[in-house]
Amino acid sequence: MDRWQFLSQNPPPPGEHVLHKQSGVRLYDGDSRSNFDDGYVDLTSHRLVVKQDNMGLDLFRVISIEKEEGGFMRSDKIILRLHPLSEREEAVDRPVKKQKENFIKLSFRSGGQSEFYQYFQKSLQEKAWVPKPVEVRGPVKREIRAGITGIEKKMNQRAKLDNSNISKAFQDLDQLMEMAKPMVKLAKNISAKIKDKQGEITEDETVQFKSYLLSLGIDDPITKDSAGSDKKYYQGLAKEMFLILDQPIQDAGGMMTLTDAFVRVNRARGLELVSPDDILLASKALKEASLPMSLHTFNSGVMVLRTSNHSEEEVKQNLMNQLESVGSFTPEEMSTNLGLSVILAKERLLSAESEGLLCRDDSVEGLRFYPNRFLTEE
Repeated sequence: MDRWQFLSQNPPPPGEHVLHKQSGVRLYDGDSRSNFDDGYVDLTSHRLVVKQDNMGLDLFRVISIEKEEGGFMRSDKIILRLHPLSEREEAVDRPVKKQKENFIKLSFRSGGQSEFYQYFQKSLQEKAWVPKPVEVRGPVKREIRAGITGIEKKMNQRAKLDNSNISKAFQDLDQLMEMAKPMVKLAKNISAKIKDKQGEITEDETVQFKSYLLSLGIDDPITKDSAGSDKKYYQGLAKEMFLILDQPIQDAGGMMTLTDAFVRVNRARGLELVSPDDILLASKALKEASLPMSLHTFNSGVMVLRTSNHSEEEVKQNLMNQLESVGSFTPEEMSTNLGLSVILAKERLLSAESEGLLCRDDSVEGLRFYPNRFLTEE
């Protein structure tokens, strides 16, 4: 288990993308159970990621993998043979200090071992973490346009490209419809058995149906009844929020308003909706759950969620660079330029102003901010 690293100390490698998501996974240190139980595991092109425990395992450390079939009261597993750490690597702070064996196991308590194994084998074969040789291209031939003939040739090329794009779009639509067919068939089968009370739903059907639900949103969202206590409920909801919002917040520049987070969480939970108060209390529980995300309140009272790798200095420097290039910003202009909500754009401008980085011009035309030249010019 000492091969795992903290996600907050190991940023995502370039080109990393998620290949498969799996719930209900227990981690074994050799043949012994670890404290990491019943979690969500993301298999990416470069790593195994357990977001709720803030840790990841680089795939270049994996020598080989093999299946271990389960039996009575035993779940199916995948064994990962791992390279040992060097002396320099042993000095790095890690989620687990010492590993008993040079292998770990992934136990699939909710099924899904075979599919996960196929994606894992594919990732190890492709070795996306190995740098690819740079392709050297020759000089680009310049196209000579010759009057009407050249225009007609250009129009024909564009028509062929449009036809190709349309064909690809319909192929993608056909694939989506094909993927939806087994889910619809399975749902009808389960519905018929419940309605007619003819036999029980098999374990394979339950696992398969839950995997479809997981691809659509949160699999088996936590509720107050299932949690048993308020503290466990809000900590569980905090972990769900992290799983749902981590990637969208990173895509939004490391910060998202609590109102946007409320909408996204309820959209992912389906019918198990949560109240604004629950979202607020769960946001405050993010710190207790040791997740790399936290609740922040601006001076104006606007509350946002931000990731631990979110750097205020980096955001302010980016804002100042943008201002230097355009001269000035209104909150609306900044919102359009940086792809933020107007509220978040205004809060960032006010925060920079409170530190003396910006000056405002509040006129009949509205609120506009300029770089503070008193700091940069004599």
